[in-house]
Amino acid sequence: MIEAGVDVLRIKCSHWGADKISEALVKAREQIDQCDRDVQLLADLPEAKLRLGKFPQNKIEVAEGEEFRFLHGPETIDPQAYLTFQTENLADYLRVGEQFYIQDGQMSFEVVAIHSSNEFIAKTCHSGTIVQCTGMTIPRALDQLDHVVPMIDEILEKLPQSKPDMIAFSFVNSSAMLEQLLSKLDRHTTPDWNPRVIAKIESQEGVDNIDEILDLAHGIMVARGDLALTVPYEYLGLIQKQLVARARSKGKYSIVATGALTSMLTQNIPQRSDILDVTNAALDGASAIMLCNETAHSENPERVIKAAKRIINAVDSY
Repeated sequence: MIEAGVDVLRIKCSHWGADKISEALVKAREQIDQCDRDVQLLADLPEAKLRLGKFPQNKIEVAEGEEFRFLHGPETIDPQAYLTFQTENLADYLRVGEQFYIQDGQMSFEVVAIHSSNEFIAKTCHSGTIVQCTGMTIPRALDQLDHVVPMIDEILEKLPQSKPDMIAFSFVNSSAMLEQLLSKLDRHTTPDWNPRVIAKIESQEGVDNIDEILDLAHGIMVARGDLALTVPYEYLGLIQKQLVARARSKGKYSIVATGALTSMLTQNIPQRSDILDVTNAALDGASAIMLCNETAHSENPERVIKAAKRIINAVDSY
């Protein structure tokens, strides 16, 4: 990916324990140090993310209207019998007849019955794919969760080993929350390591408080996966433009993330809508386009990176 032209390697710090995350960051730092380009390292710290548990097949195909039993637990050996979720008492955030989402909205479920705080039944709203350990989005839960999770302290303690150039804090919704996170970071910085801080904007509250957040952060990430599920989706493009413009006006970084070139998971060239998405973000003056599933789950991530570079370079030379 470095040879393909990536400018920043982002390590998502949500799926493993602190030791394994540290190992991944150290390996990434070693690869960067061996290359002859200025490549940055970004540690994307976790939030109180709702997630499905594990199952052996990694992913399963489902039909519209198929019912699933959901139980609290780390994993299931048979996802057709039941699926698991990792957050205790998750059903307390649900209501019969309401919908929740997985995989940044790629799959929707409707709640059919709630048996307890840790067991419920839901049916698929359409056919699709369920991937193990994928994120769940329950709109009513997002503002009730405490996103300053203990795992952040465990990861921060180990970050001086890899010295990431940037740290992204998730679901930042106010200057008060960011100040709390910055105070945690300050306990671990060293004379030769003081990373830039990126605030991920993933809720309407974060959008509303963007100016006070930008006053403290080095930049923002327009984290469109959850943001598109917490604001009316028809306004997502307008909000993205607003956030990028506010960052530019204050001389701060702006990173547009999630779903930029998703079509390249199954195609050799991007769909026209994906091309226009990257083009518009670049025209708006975004500092970077962040590729997520497009590279993490791709058999050929370098092809995706080269496509993104082609589009961005075309805009820059226009």
